[in-house]
Amino acid sequence: MNLQNYYETVMQLSHGIVVTLDLDGGIIHGNYELEALCGLSLRELAGKDWFATFVPESSREEARNILHETMHNGGISTASGAITTGDGDTVYIDWNLKPLTDSTGEPVSILCVGQDVTDHMLRQKGLLHEKFTLIERNKGLNCLYEISQLMVDTDRDVGLILDKVVQLLPSAFQRPDRTHIFLLVDEKKWGIELPPDAEHTLSENIVVNKEKRGVLAVYVEARKNGRRNRRVFIEDEKDLLATAAQQVATLVGKMEAKRAKQALEQQLRRADRLAKIGQFSAGVAHEINEPLANILGFAQLALQDKGLPEQVAADLNNIVDSSLHAREIIRKLMFFSRQMPPQFVPTDLNDAIHQALRITENAARKSNIKVHCEYAADLPDVMADPQHIKQVIVNLAANAIQAMEDGGELRVETINHENDAYIIVEDTGPGMDREQLKQIFNPFYTTKDVDKGTGLGLSVVHGIIKAHEGFIQVDSTPGKGTRVEVAFPFRPNSCMVD
Repeated sequence: MNLQNYYETVMQLSHGIVVTLDLDGGIIHGNYELEALCGLSLRELAGKDWFATFVPESSREEARNILHETMHNGGISTASGAITTGDGDTVYIDWNLKPLTDSTGEPVSILCVGQDVTDHMLRQKGLLHEKFTLIERNKGLNCLYEISQLMVDTDRDVGLILDKVVQLLPSAFQRPDRTHIFLLVDEKKWGIELPPDAEHTLSENIVVNKEKRGVLAVYVEARKNGRRNRRVFIEDEKDLLATAAQQVATLVGKMEAKRAKQALEQQLRRADRLAKIGQFSAGVAHEINEPLANILGFAQLALQDKGLPEQVAADLNNIVDSSLHAREIIRKLMFFSRQMPPQFVPTDLNDAIHQALRITENAARKSNIKVHCEYAADLPDVMADPQHIKQVIVNLAANAIQAMEDGGELRVETINHENDAYIIVEDTGPGMDREQLKQIFNPFYTTKDVDKGTGLGLSVVHGIIKAHEGFIQVDSTPGKGTRVEVAFPFRPNSCMVD
């Protein structure tokens, strides 16, 4: 039997890939299956290094060690490799290696028989990918569940909730130890800001009621060994970040709705309380007004008697002064309870302010207070009740004068800003703290002594300004005085009359 012919026949009829190597791993011979896979002829393959051609670089050292062991023990060894086909596809091969010996038993070559296991490898990789995807998805779902649990407790401080969200999110990503989260909402920040040179980043906008309010971003640190990550983020992680951003936006919206509801409830309670106080005040004012007018009238008539003793005249003067003070209180009550509705006419604010300050100039002079006035020449007329405007200025000026017991300066200024009319009343008095500022518009609240104030002045001012659809703002600092700003918004043609 021709052994060479027998060998060639076995090589060609084999269903596997057959390669004969020399002892250094060079290719001596192969079958047609090998040619078909790699797209090279046996002539082209002859002499090529089998390891460099068919074994991945990461596995070559191990394959060479297996080859050496095979030559020494004479048995069959196994190794894994891959062939790049002529079409550029990768074929995975499981190799069986067996040394061929001469008549003395010395190895002269190595026979390698390979089996195509590409389908098996692809199925295994697919299963591994599915397993990886399920693990990552489970991590993401767990993280989103914990975040949703945080969102339920709207009684907690929103800053603490968002801080916890930032701490939870890295656990949902592939590389939690190198993953950092940054959250920005309305200029407030949580987490670690992205470095300017960060390469691997994702971000989602925080959108509340169709308005962008911030951003939720994630970045992954580069590997310390310098190797680049081929796939830093998977689709599930992108969806996770988008869902987390939506949850943050929902939380912010809920918190704002809750605050708005609380503010509205407080406003309604205050409005109800003021309405009841107003009804009560109006009733009291009407009941007291008539007997008070009688007391004042009879006291003034009695004072006209020329033969009154000095003490009786003094007492009657006290009665008149007290009655006038009580009448002023009733007048303020009538203002407060809206029993004196405004009569709107085109009004020169500068003139109304000038007339009002004439009423308070004696009190300012007695208290050694310098009054500085600066009126805008281009101030537009506004639709207002001149008497009510005077009442506003008198109250504001009187408050400032009474606050500056040791003297000081009172500055009154008018400003035209885009045709909006502004009145500024500023003093150098002792000022007020935050707690006092919160209550200054509450009826009957006063910082003055019992016999010096009713606590209705600023409530009346607030009511008048509101009736004129304007606004009032009070800024004050303890030891640095108080500034009151009143504005009447511009209304086109509001002051035109036929």
